[in-house]
Amino acid sequence: MTSYHTDKPSDSFSISCSISASFSKPSALLMICTLFITLNFPFTSHAGSTWRNGWFGDIRIGGGRVYSQPSGLEVFDDTEKHEGLGDEGSEVSEGIPLVGGEIGYGFQSTGTVVSFGCGTEAPWQVAIGQRMADWGLVSLCAFYAESEVWENPYRIGVDRDETDVHSLGYGVDWDNVLNTGIRIFTKRMEIEVDHDRIGDIVPDLRRDGIDTILGIRYPWNLGPGAVLSGGISYILIDREGVANSGRGYAAELNHMLEWGRLSFATGFELVAREFDEVHPMLNKKREEAAFTLSETVSFAEPFGIDNSYLFGIAAYTKTVADIMFFEGDTFILGAGVGCRF
Repeated sequence: MTSYHTDKPSDSFSISCSISASFSKPSALLMICTLFITLNFPFTSHAGSTWRNGWFGDIRIGGGRVYSQPSGLEVFDDTEKHEGLGDEGSEVSEGIPLVGGEIGYGFQSTGTVVSFGCGTEAPWQVAIGQRMADWGLVSLCAFYAESEVWENPYRIGVDRDETDVHSLGYGVDWDNVLNTGIRIFTKRMEIEVDHDRIGDIVPDLRRDGIDTILGIRYPWNLGPGAVLSGGISYILIDREGVANSGRGYAAELNHMLEWGRLSFATGFELVAREFDEVHPMLNKKREEAAFTLSETVSFAEPFGIDNSYLFGIAAYTKTVADIMFFEGDTFILGAGVGCRF
């Protein structure tokens, strides 16, 4: 089979995805704009088994539409007012851009790779990786992200005000550990909310703090053009407010298939979170789980244009919780074009 895809199908579209717990601008909304909703972070799409000497890059642009019944935390233009802490959110729909990319350089003589990437609602990231003979590729990453939350998401019957969240972090990624194909990764993000009004009113709900992720992932070759990969992750949520602190667990299963100029990438993920103390506004300890199913289809070299591709994405996320205020679901459709070199 002739491969039209320089990288594995999963790598070509997941350059800048990360999750920083559940308080940033809809965690179920634009995180699923990438191919998989994984809790691991990519440092470069050319790391691991695929090495590129010299300049490389992958630039994507497109658009999509989100259909959602959001939780009480999620920020949309039409969800300023929430009618009751025990009520479901109103259904909303809005268009979104799908823009992202990565550019980097590989030094063949030293085995070093440097990259820079960003994407829609995903962190800006800079990474430097080093091949270490049979030990694999070890990379260090730095991240910066901005998003929006409600100053006080629990205000009822009046318009809520938005505020910015700034996240700054770093991570370490060890890919192809001892030539086993195993990948081990860790990430630490410091989170600061500009105007944490609810945290000022109820200290147990303060949202500033640190989120840490530790995970492992392994791929299985299924034959020409097909790869199945699975992973598990542990999430430590350490916030100044004890009711917003806790832990999470994630499991993912991804399947990638190349068929001529077409590639198909299917992802499934389950993320469960539990929090340490009873929620002071809702009088119950918060527990929740989010299920995500996604499919991305890419078509290489449309109209005979070298290094280009078309892509389409469909993804659905549903969050179930013991407190209705935190429940929601989101469906997204999108498409665009890309250029890979």
